[in-house]
Amino acid sequence: MAIPAALSIPRSILSDMFRDLRTRVTSGRRLLAWVLFVILLAAASFFLFKEQAHAALRRASFVLMCVAGAILGIKLLAFFLFDPLLSERKTATPGFARDLIVVLLYTVVGWFILKDVLGVSVGQLLGTGAIAAAVIGLSLQETLGNLFAGISMRLDPAFEVGDWVEVTGNLRGGVGRETFIGEVTGMTWRTVQLRTENGDTDIFPNRAIAQAVVTNLYVPSGLHRRTAKVIAEPNAELHVAIEKLSIALAGIPHYTHHRPEVVVWGFDMGGAVLEMRWWALGFRHGRAGNFLALRLANTVLPREGFPLLGPHGATTLHPHIREMSEGVLRELLGKLKLPLAWAQELHGFIHIRHVAPEEGLIREGDPGQSLFSVLEGRLRVVKPVERTEPHTGLYWETMAELGPGDWFGEASLLTGAPRNATVVASTACELVEVPKSAFESCIRREPHILERLVDLMETRARSMDPEAEPHPGRREQWLSQIRGWFGV
Repeated sequence: MAIPAALSIPRSILSDMFRDLRTRVTSGRRLLAWVLFVILLAAASFFLFKEQAHAALRRASFVLMCVAGAILGIKLLAFFLFDPLLSERKTATPGFARDLIVVLLYTVVGWFILKDVLGVSVGQLLGTGAIAAAVIGLSLQETLGNLFAGISMRLDPAFEVGDWVEVTGNLRGGVGRETFIGEVTGMTWRTVQLRTENGDTDIFPNRAIAQAVVTNLYVPSGLHRRTAKVIAEPNAELHVAIEKLSIALAGIPHYTHHRPEVVVWGFDMGGAVLEMRWWALGFRHGRAGNFLALRLANTVLPREGFPLLGPHGATTLHPHIREMSEGVLRELLGKLKLPLAWAQELHGFIHIRHVAPEEGLIREGDPGQSLFSVLEGRLRVVKPVERTEPHTGLYWETMAELGPGDWFGEASLLTGAPRNATVVASTACELVEVPKSAFESCIRREPHILERLVDLMETRARSMDPEAEPHPGRREQWLSQIRGWFGV
């Protein structure tokens, strides 16, 4: 008889209902339900055993009581012993190990009931059923293959639930090899479940995983190197392109001793293959760095006059050119407390710089010979920190923020000291870069200006740390460094 559509229950609702039952009913209540069920089964078997005079029924009721006792004992053993012990272990397979032990116990109990209670010779039973076992084994070849592959992966675990893995192999049974990247969300006796970056859940048989090449992207823990490649048009100034792109990659969170770098990796499509290298902490940090590195390469190189090559030829250049106005230059000299008469002489030496969001401008530890003043946009002085939210990786912690009217890098300009911090753009920025060469002739001609530059450094030092005590002799040390740096 057909069931009316209004009375039919969708399959998804049923699955959600049973999922809710599994998640909302506590393990203690589930155990209590099993205990009550087994007690009722044992009681029924006992009364059936007492009331029945027929030998076959009495024997069946006795077997039923043995089965009920075995089920109750194994359930209690699993609840009070196996579950607490396996939950304390740092392993991805407590459920699988528990199920394996429980199945083994049920096998032993079944062997005992057949041999000692029913008087069945298990050896003869196995011998007479060898042909049937072979037929069943062939029919269950795929299932048994997944089972034993799962056992081997649990005995020698290469990944755990929560790890990100890259699986490469013949995963769909067709021709060729495929690669899947995802987070391990579940491991059963038959399958491994992976959730991809798109949120899809892919389920692979254990045998396919066991025959594939699996790269655990979370093990070994710690930093691991990631790379990305672009092809640049050959140029006599290729070393300049490499330097500019290397500094731009400082926007990727990194430690000072593991700074991003760019090398010429090879030759392809008539151009130089530039390989960008950086060190990632965790797979998702590496993926974020990959996206940022490719964006910066496709932004910085065309902007600085270095075309990228592709299947359809070179990319179009998009240089940012803006003339330095005398008004802006006079304003900058006023902030630095330098003579305004220098404006005309410095006009040809001072440059306008454009910086993309998340692009590195200066790196801690690099040699520096220039000062920067912010015209538009915002930047931040940063240091790296390790975090696990929203995912494991390195993140920038902001130490200070810079906006229009601020300047930085004066210590390197005036003393030649290495950069003492890393500065990364928060938004698209327009900056004025003042190199050492712009001041050399002016300072040598008017050496008394050195006192004003030392005043500038002291003012900057007090603004960075207002509570710091004065350093005796620091002014003389800076003055000596500036004189030596500019050859005065």
